[in-house]
Amino acid sequence: MKVEVEQTNPCERRLTIEMPAERVQREMNAVYGGLQKRVKVPGFRQGKVPRSILENHYHHSVEQEILQKLIPEALSEAMTQENLQAVGEPQIDHVDLAKDRPFQFVATTQIIPEIVLSDYSSWTFTRHVPPVTDEQLEQAMQQLRERHAELRTVRGRAVREHDFVIASYQGSFEGSDIPAIHGTNATLEVGAGQVLPEIEHGVVGMMEGEEKNIPITLPEDYRDAALAGKIIEIRLTVVELKEKVLPDLDDEFARAYEDTDSLDFLRERLRSDVETAIGERADTEVRADILKRLVDENTFEVPEVLVHDQMRRAYLQGMRAVKGGQLDESDFNVDVAALDETFSTQAREVVRGQLILRHIGVQAGITVTPEEVDAEIARLASRVAQNPEALKQTLQRNGTLNGIESGLRDDKIFVAILADVQVSDSTAERETTTETSGT
Repeated sequence: MKVEVEQTNPCERRLTIEMPAERVQREMNAVYGGLQKRVKVPGFRQGKVPRSILENHYHHSVEQEILQKLIPEALSEAMTQENLQAVGEPQIDHVDLAKDRPFQFVATTQIIPEIVLSDYSSWTFTRHVPPVTDEQLEQAMQQLRERHAELRTVRGRAVREHDFVIASYQGSFEGSDIPAIHGTNATLEVGAGQVLPEIEHGVVGMMEGEEKNIPITLPEDYRDAALAGKIIEIRLTVVELKEKVLPDLDDEFARAYEDTDSLDFLRERLRSDVETAIGERADTEVRADILKRLVDENTFEVPEVLVHDQMRRAYLQGMRAVKGGQLDESDFNVDVAALDETFSTQAREVVRGQLILRHIGVQAGITVTPEEVDAEIARLASRVAQNPEALKQTLQRNGTLNGIESGLRDDKIFVAILADVQVSDSTAERETTTETSGT
């Protein structure tokens, strides 16, 4: 197979591909042979229809079938032959398929650029692992109390901050109910920021059984354009009032809830947990420092298709945070050009970092086996008390299984990098500015 390669930019190649006529003819013979066995033409026995008649009747469909098979095959072979790694969908032009002639077409595709990294073996980094403070330990103890808190129904007093309110509500605009804004026996934690501030402020001071109209202003990006930015009323009724009761921190609590011998023993276990968390955070920070310096000191062009994909991911992640995870069709169909000013620079750095890690992984021969993926899924499943196979199926359905494999691969790649650079521990607090110190 003949391949001519033209570099149109550092991350794009224009390939003129020619496949021998003999191979095309074999493919045509195979397709027409299959047709001959199954089609029925008046005046001919099945399986005995002349090739010329088949060509007259089915030329176009046969040609499309051959193109759908040969173009991907030829492009894959050409990329392998020229040692190119394509990304995204190629643009196919100038297709020439004819009987007894070589098959030719032109494919323009974006590629992973050749990467040559600067030597990082002399780089140095600091891993900040400050000791556990009394404040951190007390915070951990308080969080433990929160996890074991009880909600108890209270009567005879008004709603106040941090209460849990069971409420029913109905939204209305200009006297008409809004079907989409309605709820029965919904739970609201006052002061938790789960609902609009007007509702949290409005419910404070209400009594069980009391009804109140609370005006609120809907966001400008509210999903119903007719109501976006409008002032509506929420008719809210307090059905029940509950308060959070925290358990006492004593030996009985330690034995009853945490299966430890005493409160002192529990405190030491929590100290160890906090130390582990500090160490994990320090590891994450060092990895971020290493990756940032790799990106800063190895500049190269990256494929636009990967940049656009990353821009979309960053945009959708931000919109999920703003909308509480409720995205609509317009979010997914956003014009990439509209994102360029906000997301382009960061997206290019993220993609460059991904390609650098991928390059290091390939150079080091790093792979992840299916058994390692299954072991990680089993570990995650044990944390959430779920069946590993059920979790795996869920990850496959929502498209995040590949992320498990990518995360394991990145872990191995950073292990390889950390074996080449110098990292020293410090008990000092990390400065607020990002550190990428090294010589």
